[in-house]
Amino acid sequence: MDNKIYYQGRISLNQENYLKAKKRYQLIGTLRLVAFVCCILSGYIFWGKSSVFFSIAIFLVLFLYLVHRSVNAKYLRDKFKLLITINQNELEVLNGNWTRFKDGSEYKNAQHPFAFDMDIFGKKSFFQLINRTVSKKGSDLLASQLMEGSEFVDLTNDAILDLFSQPDWCQEFLVEGMVFKSENLEKEFQNIKENSVNENLFSKILRFLIPISSLTFTLLFSFDFISSSIFGLYIMLVFALIGRNLKVANSISTRVTSFANQVKMFQRQLELFRKLTIESEQFKKTRDSLFSNQANLLDSLNQLEKIQGRMDVRMNLIVGTVLNFFLAWDYQVLNQWEKWRLENENHLGSWENQLAQLEVWISGAIYKVNFPETIFAEFNESQEMKIVGLGHPFVVKEKRVVNDVSLLNNENFMIITGPNMAGKSTYLRSLGLANICANAGFPVLAKSCEMVKLKLYSSMRTSDDLTVESSYFHAELTRLRFIMDAIENGEKVFIILDEILKGTNSKDKEIGSAKFLQKLQRLNAKGVIATHDLSLCNLSNDNLAFKNMYFDSAITGDVLSFDYLIRPGICQNMNASFLLKQMKLVD
Repeated sequence: MDNKIYYQGRISLNQENYLKAKKRYQLIGTLRLVAFVCCILSGYIFWGKSSVFFSIAIFLVLFLYLVHRSVNAKYLRDKFKLLITINQNELEVLNGNWTRFKDGSEYKNAQHPFAFDMDIFGKKSFFQLINRTVSKKGSDLLASQLMEGSEFVDLTNDAILDLFSQPDWCQEFLVEGMVFKSENLEKEFQNIKENSVNENLFSKILRFLIPISSLTFTLLFSFDFISSSIFGLYIMLVFALIGRNLKVANSISTRVTSFANQVKMFQRQLELFRKLTIESEQFKKTRDSLFSNQANLLDSLNQLEKIQGRMDVRMNLIVGTVLNFFLAWDYQVLNQWEKWRLENENHLGSWENQLAQLEVWISGAIYKVNFPETIFAEFNESQEMKIVGLGHPFVVKEKRVVNDVSLLNNENFMIITGPNMAGKSTYLRSLGLANICANAGFPVLAKSCEMVKLKLYSSMRTSDDLTVESSYFHAELTRLRFIMDAIENGEKVFIILDEILKGTNSKDKEIGSAKFLQKLQRLNAKGVIATHDLSLCNLSNDNLAFKNMYFDSAITGDVLSFDYLIRPGICQNMNASFLLKQMKLVD
């Protein structure tokens, strides 16, 4: 599948659907206004006549019907518009721009083992590239999975692979969350249990008595069996009884309808999930477990949606007045809500968690659609790392240079040398991101990837902190101590280091870096370090656990060029003097 052609086709299709839905919504809106005006006029024209209630009722029913159709028409209009935006955004991603998505800046943590160094969060981050979640819980779960890995890597692989083959379904699922999105999702569901109704015997009697008596008095008045004054007194009595419950009804209705969008989202997303075609047995079991013990799950959501609709209808003054007079609407709806609440309130949390996990898997699937060259990592027990064709997704495909990674069982550290701008840092971050994606269950940008399941630790960006009187060198030592603590506490780690001990003099740096790497090797840690200190390459002379690799550059006249390919050995060409001259900083 050509992803660019796919997104362009989806845009064209949804643009046609959007124009049709827009025209339909406008037509229904016009008809709704006409029905409302006719309802008012009929009351004015036929007031005092026996036919007044029937004429009002006809136009009122038509108005309510059109209101219902209008809501659905608006939903379709908004849905198709959002689907256009979704595909336009994905085309931008293919062109190297993914800044339209949330960047996860709130998850930034310089003390995390690797997130700060590996550009996981923030503007132009990997989180922003992969994130397609629409709920707060989904975003939190994605961030957690990137930072901590997944307990169920195989399940995540299977789910992403199934969803990757069904991008239309992924978009349909996400657009439901976008149409009905709310920023206060957590608070609303937490407060649902507080919306209880204390129904007494008097309320139960009124729930049945008012509809019967109102219909009776209306018929008697319509056929002139009672006078208008008696009928008027009855009307006052009914609304006095309704008014006793009005404050409670308004309060509960407002709170319950405030999360109507989330209920609609759950309802539609669960229905989509139930119908999803799944090949993986593991993924299918996960889906079936959501429905197997809750056969009435979708029915319950349908019931709640209807209750919320009834609560919403009563908010209209004219409609609410008529419904309360003839049906004791407030008493009926509060009774229905309390029954539903007692039966279903404890299920909402589990539904929400499952749907949030789906958002995370969909994020991984769309990432694979955008980068079809990605594969899933395989973990081994041999302590070997073999990656073929490793690249970084931040580099556009046309300019991306891929490299291999190899650390055999008896090799602990790669020592990488090379001139400035030759590709060392990109290589380190590519390797780090491969580890992150593998542990999270997400695709890795490589032709093949076999690695040990290790937790990533890095030291690439360190800064001094004046607020705690911390020097640059001290900050580096603190970071390295943080890594050493993890190893000494028994964690199995993979370490990425970039030019460590920059905050001290050359001789101290040379001696200290060598001794630190030797200690890491004795502790059987694995990793890679990029450095300009060629003396570190001497570690491989006496110990095969250290492996020298390098990037190179070529200077032809006044032109500096790079091929960004890693090679075995030690770099012999440096370009600092050349760059200083190019920038006219030296003579």
